[in-house]
Amino acid sequence: MRVLQIDSIFNGGGVDSQLLELIRGLLTAGAEVALAVREDNRLIPQARAIPGLRVRVLPAPRIAFIRALAREIRAWQPDIVHAHHGRDHWSALVAAWLTKCRPRVVVSRHLMRRNSATSRALLLRCTDVVAVSQAVRVVLDASLHGPRNHLHQVYGGVDCARFQPISAERTQTAKATLGFGPDTVVFMVLGYFNPPRGKGQLEFLKAAVHVHAQEPRARFLIVGAGGLLEPMQQFIQANSLHDVAQIIGWQADVCGVLAATDVLVYPAVEPEALAMALWEAMACGRPVIASRLGGMPEAFQTEQHGLLVPANDIEALAAAILRMSADADLRARWGAAAWHYVQAHGSTPAFAERMLSLYWEILRREHRDPAPIA
Repeated sequence: MRVLQIDSIFNGGGVDSQLLELIRGLLTAGAEVALAVREDNRLIPQARAIPGLRVRVLPAPRIAFIRALAREIRAWQPDIVHAHHGRDHWSALVAAWLTKCRPRVVVSRHLMRRNSATSRALLLRCTDVVAVSQAVRVVLDASLHGPRNHLHQVYGGVDCARFQPISAERTQTAKATLGFGPDTVVFMVLGYFNPPRGKGQLEFLKAAVHVHAQEPRARFLIVGAGGLLEPMQQFIQANSLHDVAQIIGWQADVCGVLAATDVLVYPAVEPEALAMALWEAMACGRPVIASRLGGMPEAFQTEQHGLLVPANDIEALAAAILRMSADADLRARWGAAAWHYVQAHGSTPAFAERMLSLYWEILRREHRDPAPIA
């Protein structure tokens, strides 16, 4: 099978990370894979470092990109063309329709918000649409017009060779590097903190005020970047959290900051499709706390791998943090169960197997045989 992946916003977001995982998994499974990106994308070197991946760098202007994409489709004749960002959905369709081979176009949807009016009317009639969570699928099912057998749901995955359980020695070293003592219990929020409310980082700090009054061992770490930095710094200053809360910039080594963390917290205040940071932490053997919102309840089982709390409920978030900080055995037990869960359901091979099965299903439905391997 030949699959052409398309990503014109290949600059380092969560969608791009998931695409790289999918590509590695598909190549390992024996598929031929090409990736079409724009000449100004930052992650091109990472793509070129993947053995066996055919990387095609196309012009940045939209019309030129579509024309070049059509030439690539005509020359390589993929069985599936798969677009991952909303801006690429119609580019993929137009480019495919400009060719005689007319591969089946698949588009992934990573957002909870509704599509444009044009996409709602036509996208499902022209493509197969893949929701990354059941929560996203519900939104799509309620808004898209067209054949329902063109709507699918496939969970992503994480690299369990990279994200894996962390030894106690490494945890202590990582904590010491950040200035945390060996007896502290570190809670971390990981992600961008753009206005108006980021991933709930300010809510996290508000909960920290409640927790610190009752549990002096708890520490609060915020990792990321965004426009809420100054308001968060002002809140830490006003509430005398200097010794218990830290904000550090975005870290390329996510595993390194997870090593210093006892519990990952994802207190989102807006619905999200499925926070892959939860699975990354769980793959490292860390329990999690997350808002009961969007697709996050699909990522883990509460009271088995962590805790779900109502969004925007500071007292409930503080209570969950206090419960986790007080019980080391609970953290260890839930962390071990979380690792097993991701190994079984959220690994890269499992992700690729799910997507490859869907590609075959689509080709069988279209009565198409995959192109022969050259």
